[in-house]
Amino acid sequence: MKRWLLCAWTIGFSCLLGGCWDIKSLQDVNYFTGIGIDFKDERYVVYIQQLDFSSVARSESGKSDKPAVVWVGQASGATLSEAIVELYQTTQQTVFWGHLNSIVLSRSALEHGDLLGVFDSLIRYPEIRYTPWIYGSDENMKEVFTTRPFFNLSPMNSILYAPETNYSQRPIIAPLRLSSFIREVREPGKTALLPALSVSSHTWMRNRKPDPKLEINGVYALRNTRFLGRLPAEQLLGIRWLDHRKQGARIILTDGGERVGTLRLTKPRTKVSVLLKNGEPVFNVELEAAAALLELWRPESEKELERMAGAQIEEQIRTTHRLGQETHIDILDLEHRLYRRNYAAWKRLTSDGRTPLASPRLGEVRATVKLANSGMYKLNRRMTAY
Repeated sequence: MKRWLLCAWTIGFSCLLGGCWDIKSLQDVNYFTGIGIDFKDERYVVYIQQLDFSSVARSESGKSDKPAVVWVGQASGATLSEAIVELYQTTQQTVFWGHLNSIVLSRSALEHGDLLGVFDSLIRYPEIRYTPWIYGSDENMKEVFTTRPFFNLSPMNSILYAPETNYSQRPIIAPLRLSSFIREVREPGKTALLPALSVSSHTWMRNRKPDPKLEINGVYALRNTRFLGRLPAEQLLGIRWLDHRKQGARIILTDGGERVGTLRLTKPRTKVSVLLKNGEPVFNVELEAAAALLELWRPESEKELERMAGAQIEEQIRTTHRLGQETHIDILDLEHRLYRRNYAAWKRLTSDGRTPLASPRLGEVRATVKLANSGMYKLNRRMTAY
């Protein structure tokens, strides 16, 4: 009797144990790593990238002789959720969104789509975080998601998933995460600058054939989710000096078209003050930075190099501001600074945020550069050969 009772208790407690009866193996799950969103004919078109993580692991441990395998799926629907459900019909296995690390929005989606509705649908998936990198693009989504990095490495080593590495070397357009972008498009008076992703086929070659690579070559400007336009990177050199995420940037010093030298600025500190003159805001910019001399093509004194660097930074800021006035885009994000510093004036001048601040006026721009490191050579070294 006791033996049967013991067996009954054992069987009963065994039924209460969860165990691992519903666990899924890694190979039985599809991992979505990137999503592209387009808007055509009043329908959302979704492009999904998924990777074979077994090949990704091999390529990240070292260079492989075979490229990582990439799949790109496509589906459409009246809403984003409907398009994703349509894609589920052919995924074959369970889908996991926890590795989603990149979002690409087409120009059409930025211009005509419901951005807040798209983000609301996307973030409702409990596995998706607010941390993916987000871009805009005019390129074909399939080309964006199938462009591979060097040496047969996985797409996880490309700008699409790791933009900070490139930004640290060429800090002009700062990468943007989904959380920051959602905040900026909803912030009063804020102009969000979404990095523009493109495919470059003219820079690199592989075995005498063009080898396309991803690049960030501009921004898409939005204010309160309203699309304002696209701006090229070469005309945006001034934004890096007012960006709180800025890092050391290189500037090439020229004099009358002649190259003088190249400096790298470290830890630039920028202060923007707002003053009211005759009821209108005037924005003054002050910048201080240390610099290291990278190249010297013409002998100049230390003070002259510092003066030239300061003048060039000032001109870059003013050039970017003039571009903003021509395109009616607040590229330097001056209106939001007025909103933060003088809310009453901002409310009066923008009809409580319903209209953008008309032609923000840039006052004094003062950049002070101190040469802290000239490298192994002295500034007064002989520049001519015997």
